[in-house]
Amino acid sequence: MSLHAQLSPEAIARLHAQQRNSTISSILISILVVVLAGIVLLYILLPQIESFTPEIVSYQTGQQDKEIIEKREIARAVQRQPSAPSSSMAKVIAANVASPVAIPVPDTVVDSPSLELGNGDDFGDGWGDGWGVAGGSGGGFGSTSKLDGTITGHLYDFKQSPEGEALSDYNIQNRAHFTDRINRLHRSRYSDLSLDRYFRTKQPLYVRYIAIPFSNASDGPRFFNAEKEVKPSGWIAHYHGQVVAPKNGTFRFAGAGDDYLSVTVNKKFRLVAAWSDIMDTVAVRGANATQHPNHRSPIGTAPLTYGDWFTVRKGQVLDLSITLGERPGGKVGFVLMLEEKGVDYRTTSSGQPVLPPFSMGPLSPQDVADLKKFPGWEWETENVPVFLAK
Repeated sequence: MSLHAQLSPEAIARLHAQQRNSTISSILISILVVVLAGIVLLYILLPQIESFTPEIVSYQTGQQDKEIIEKREIARAVQRQPSAPSSSMAKVIAANVASPVAIPVPDTVVDSPSLELGNGDDFGDGWGDGWGVAGGSGGGFGSTSKLDGTITGHLYDFKQSPEGEALSDYNIQNRAHFTDRINRLHRSRYSDLSLDRYFRTKQPLYVRYIAIPFSNASDGPRFFNAEKEVKPSGWIAHYHGQVVAPKNGTFRFAGAGDDYLSVTVNKKFRLVAAWSDIMDTVAVRGANATQHPNHRSPIGTAPLTYGDWFTVRKGQVLDLSITLGERPGGKVGFVLMLEEKGVDYRTTSSGQPVLPPFSMGPLSPQDVADLKKFPGWEWETENVPVFLAK
């Protein structure tokens, strides 16, 4: 009978655990040895990568000749107001004698003689005393300050794109290039979208009434501080705002424009008055209803035009736009009046009623004095319905 020694279960378990630990340790050591050997082999066998900083080579072409851009210099007027006129206009207009002398435009060079130079050599007393100067009371082309009783206007140039590039399809000698654009604006009722097709100057002006005697066409751009950007032809000044009717009543506009004047009320044309050579082309039914042969205007031979009657109620808010335009350059002039139905106005020797200006604010003593200096023309300055601008 032989004797066999046997281990206890606890000893067997401990022995198995030691075996597992030894096996795991051996495996880990083998893996580490293989990895280490691989690293050593890579370091020995692979070529060393050289690092370098690439040389930056620049190339320079020969210096090009500078392009010489010829730019016409435009002399700025020393004064910001139109030149002082004499008192000869009214007398010469009465004689209806055309002057053989071309009237120069001081600020820019006009490409061609104007067809609308008017009669006589100047424009009446007092024009150089400051009346209508930009920054003044809101007459003329307007004031640079936003005054009570004024609406806002901007100058637009048909000859340039909105970015200020010259348009090759505009010729100041071609009447249709002006009238086609005016009629397009008529169809859109002077919408912002239609006006955005043309170059607009930065400086706005604020106008209370329209009374501009014959003056240089360059005065329009100059008043808007744009004499360098806009040549004195193919431009419009567009004023827009809201006014309030002062009373219940029936009214009509009367006016004259060299070359173009229009008024809309609530987007409906109530007056279109233009120089005779374009009047038939830009006429709007109801807006140039009447022209009295013996009713003259103060704008040379431009006819005095009356619009249709329209009725308003007191306190009614009206959307109003007024547009002035010049086609070929030379001279401009504009007047806008308002006639109230049933009012017994005083008359001139020819029976023409003396009408008040259409005013969007109360006339100050200075305004009244300015209107009395308007050459060869009478205004009603006491009974003036004021359609107050909001």
